[in-house]
Amino acid sequence: MTRTTTTLLTAAAWAFMALAPAPARAWDAAGHRMITWLALDGLPADAPAFLREPATRHMVGWQSAEPDRWRGVASGFLRHENAPEHYLDIEDLSQFGLTLESMPPLRARYIAAMAVSRHVHPELIGEPYNPKHDPAGDKEWPGFALHAAAEIHAKLISSFKTWRILSTINEPSRAPQLEMAKANIQVQMGLLSHIVGDLAQPLHTTRHFNGWVGDNPREFTTAKTFHAYIDGGVIAHHQINYAMLKPMQTYQAVVTDALNPWSELTAYVQRSFDQVVPLYELEKSGKLTQDQGKAAISERLHSGADMLAALYGSAWGASVINYKAVEEFKKYDGFSPAELPADAR
Repeated sequence: MTRTTTTLLTAAAWAFMALAPAPARAWDAAGHRMITWLALDGLPADAPAFLREPATRHMVGWQSAEPDRWRGVASGFLRHENAPEHYLDIEDLSQFGLTLESMPPLRARYIAAMAVSRHVHPELIGEPYNPKHDPAGDKEWPGFALHAAAEIHAKLISSFKTWRILSTINEPSRAPQLEMAKANIQVQMGLLSHIVGDLAQPLHTTRHFNGWVGDNPREFTTAKTFHAYIDGGVIAHHQINYAMLKPMQTYQAVVTDALNPWSELTAYVQRSFDQVVPLYELEKSGKLTQDQGKAAISERLHSGADMLAALYGSAWGASVINYKAVEEFKKYDGFSPAELPADAR
């Protein structure tokens, strides 16, 4: 059964939704910060200097956990939009006649393809979707994490471009705009880190996201504490931290087309999905708490940082501007210090 839903919520359903357990997280805040800081260490040499400042690194690391903090608001609107951004259950794509390789890169076309498939080929669907079991409407589709990563990456390009333009204009009256542009970069970098970090955690790529479901011939754990243990428990057990990971971090990932990183993102998710069964095997054998488990979790954190650094670097590289871009910006913006409220001048 897919994690799926679309329905108008009754008052009773909204009340139930507010009490429903939040979806599983990935890595906890500490793990997301590790990935962020390791990725920032891999920025290109010509990246903005402010991104290397300790305060900025702190803020971007903090921002990387913001999508998990959104889960603390009992809003069906927010849960409906936010929860599916954290995962992609690859096995469930087949119920819609799709694969990781064939799923449409554009979100609306992806949803449309699944909606059409469900109508034309209902025989592909496993257990029928029941909206009553999904009051916030966040489990209807296999997930949107890949699309979220590509979309936020594009927004980061835009934020970098705006900062470049304002830096080129270099007017004192625009100093607050430049500070806001810097803030927007930090926001987008943090949000992108969260999604990329989630997808480095194998349990965010599978229907077996919190204990094995369905046929289980290898008798893997079905414990509903497994996801939380991978997110934080095993990291704490092995005392994995940024300082320990930093000496072993490498930067090998490459994004060949910054305006279309889809192929690199899908390959990245496939590598994570390939570790689902090995992760369950480590738990079953008891080796998850031993050196093999430490190595496996560290490798996933390193992989997340490597991919994130490549996305950061490609977004910066794609934001190059020219004279025309500056002039078009100034024409559209039409800003004059005289228009500011008196207390803002």
